[in-house]
Amino acid sequence: MSDSLSHLLKEHNQKRAQKKKQNEQIKKNAIQTTHELTDMLTEYVNEGVSEIFSKQKQLEQHSKKLANQTTRYMNQTQQWLKLVDDFNMSLKELGDVRNWAEIMEHDMKTIMTTLEFVHQGIIA
Repeated sequence: MSDSLSHLLKEHNQKRAQKKKQNEQIKKNAIQTTHELTDMLTEYVNEGVSEIFSKQKQLEQHSKKLANQTTRYMNQTQQWLKLVDDFNMSLKELGDVRNWAEIMEHDMKTIMTTLEFVHQGIIA
């Protein structure tokens, strides 16, 4: 009976060792699968983050380009406004010169008429 008990104990210990080995293998497989899943999920998330980062850089570049163009257009508009103001001032000055010329012409006609009268002896 002691042989059969020791044989049963030995079988039990062998089965237990075999179950423990199987459980360890299952645990290793589960850990390996979990690591693979985590790596895949991390890679997937990183791809999304990388794409967002790349698009953010593009937006920043476009924003800087747009700001530079806006500044250039504002400067050009200021130059055009100055040219228009200068042109308006020139037109005013031409109007002033024309007005001065008309006054001078009127004064010269008056002087000529007076001189003609003096020459004819009308004014004594």
